[in-house]
Amino acid sequence: MDANKMRQQIVKLHLGVSGTTITEFAESIGYSRPAVSNVLAGRKRSPRIEAAIAERTGFRADDLWPAPGVRKTGGQKG
Repeated sequence: MDANKMRQQIVKLHLGVSGTTITEFAESIGYSRPAVSNVLAGRKRSPRIEAAIAERTGFRADDLWPAPGVRKTGGQKG
């Protein structure tokens, strides 16, 4: 599974556990569902959306969206 798909699944799982949909999460941070989905899929970058997702899931944004050329292993929470 590629990094973008893995990130999407991790975030969906965390949101699902908290009983929140991507649409509800997007609205709660003041963005549209497509904007959040584009960031999750790696099609767009938004430091604000990435930070909100990281805060909600308990992961660091750098672990969910590593800098180009940086390979992360483990995806540990921190």
